[in-house]
Amino acid sequence: MFGNDSSKPAETFIGEPSCGGHSASEFLAAAAEAVRSGRRDYAAEVLDDRAIASVWRIFEADRSRTDLLSALAEILAQIGRVDEAERCYEKLLESGPNAAIYNKLGCLFQCTGRLSEAGEYLQKAVRTEPNKPELWANLARVLMEMGRMQEGIELLRRAVEKMPDNSQAHSNLLFRLHQMPELNRQRLFEEHKRWGRLHASAASAGTVHHNLPDPERRLRVGYISPDFRRHSVAYFFEPLLDGHDRREVEIYCYGNVEFRDQVTERLARKCDQYRDIRNLDDKAVAELIEQDGIDILVDLAGHVGDNNLLVMARRPAPVQVTWLGYPDTTGLTAIDYRLTDTFTDPPDSGAQRFYTEELVYLPDGFLCYSPPDFAPPIALLPAEKAGFVTFGSFNNSCKINSVVTELWARVLRANANSHLLLKLKGGGEPQIRDRYLKEFEKGGIGRSRLDILGWQGPSEHLRSYARMDIALDTYPYNGATTTCEALWMGVPTVSLVGQCHASRVGLSILSRVGLGFFAASTADEYVAKATALAGNLPALAQIRYSMRARIAASGLCYTRGFASQIESAYRQMWYRWCQSPLRRQKKAIGMALPVAETTVQPAARRNSEVRSDTFSQRT
Repeated sequence: MFGNDSSKPAETFIGEPSCGGHSASEFLAAAAEAVRSGRRDYAAEVLDDRAIASVWRIFEADRSRTDLLSALAEILAQIGRVDEAERCYEKLLESGPNAAIYNKLGCLFQCTGRLSEAGEYLQKAVRTEPNKPELWANLARVLMEMGRMQEGIELLRRAVEKMPDNSQAHSNLLFRLHQMPELNRQRLFEEHKRWGRLHASAASAGTVHHNLPDPERRLRVGYISPDFRRHSVAYFFEPLLDGHDRREVEIYCYGNVEFRDQVTERLARKCDQYRDIRNLDDKAVAELIEQDGIDILVDLAGHVGDNNLLVMARRPAPVQVTWLGYPDTTGLTAIDYRLTDTFTDPPDSGAQRFYTEELVYLPDGFLCYSPPDFAPPIALLPAEKAGFVTFGSFNNSCKINSVVTELWARVLRANANSHLLLKLKGGGEPQIRDRYLKEFEKGGIGRSRLDILGWQGPSEHLRSYARMDIALDTYPYNGATTTCEALWMGVPTVSLVGQCHASRVGLSILSRVGLGFFAASTADEYVAKATALAGNLPALAQIRYSMRARIAASGLCYTRGFASQIESAYRQMWYRWCQSPLRRQKKAIGMALPVAETTVQPAARRNSEVRSDTFSQRT
């Protein structure tokens, strides 16, 4: 979150008590370095009970040593010892109000799902330092996660206006705008282009690419993301890694990961090279990518938090692509292509005019899903035992706006005695639960018909689908990971289709598995489809128990086939660059990559056709 800079351990002082032969500052520095390098287990070993006790003794003897206690709290939070970190921060607040400490506590509670407390501390931070827009931005994020979308968006917009140079805050605003009830595509497009004008023009003046322009050689492909961790992006990226033909491509990953975990380490092992770029600035990352000789650089984040779009703006690779992590254009003309499919961006709808990147269509869909190996077996249809149908959604609470709650209330009103199961961040907190219960009461739905769950671990999360008969998708920001998970657990999803990419992902996934008829084009149709499903329990049970076989036959999980199509797309992009007469000229930041006038066909040994309606039109 913005303004949440890590505290650094203080310098060693003469006479500072030691633990195991090392001063408190020394073992704090060692633990902090271990966290930065992803070795959180080692950091926990360094911060054993004796080490922590020594920091407390120093602080109790000299209350001016807030630097040590603050550093300890920061590291404890990063290694998951939240209660101990909270105790340190509360002790620091005994000396008086402190906006920085309030902010750290707010961010800590937000990350651990304690949204009510997060909001309280961040409001205290803003009251203590009311003229610090970084604090407004942090508070705005929590307000939106609490379901107070309009209030959060307005506060975030004010923060961005006060911080015109803060590209990350501006990116967060762009991302959050997709979660509002109404989306104006043209206005969103202009907002994204404005981001590019304000922030990308500050990048350095381009580079000369010395990559060997051999159209048939093995390509060096780089992927850059903050989400090489337990995150929805990793769930869809790992199948591509597994499917890549290493005779065709050499894989480099550039991870801007704040907290590395087991998923990070697993992905790193699957790459030819993994570069930890967390502590590098944009210029250094761009230079590293150039030194690595990356031919095609693929952004997996768009405008999500901790993105590296300003690295992309420097054009460190001759061909640049965006895919997967963001449902819209980046607004950067330094990025040449965006991978998509005909469901989410129909070519005949004029979708191209809302992207600064050229759309490249993957024939079988833009996603490949790898079901988790810890997924439990599909459970029996809960309606058969309960005597009523349970609809549900495990989507992010930020996607549940007033349009969605009214739509779901209509479904419940149309299906007597039906229930709704929600899983929300902060869903276990009375304040958060009460807000959603009141919202549905406005729509005529009594509290007894709603069951709201809080955060759960990955295994427990999947087991909770045993309580759900039919999943209801959000709108206008559809689910992706949640839809795939629901389907894998045997739960069909009803999705409302809109005009923009974010509101057509449900259609794409459902169509891939032969369930496109569960995608509705209007709210009335959405209610009708959900009601028809609920009214035919034998058919619903048959869909449930046959779902995994259906998915297996669909290609949604066919890693090699998916990777082959992406490799074919990369090869066409590479052909085009090799043929460009300007490929060796210095390019200004923000200039689109010149392209050949005719479509470049892949070599005969690459038989996956990838469509781009503009391959032969752009010059």
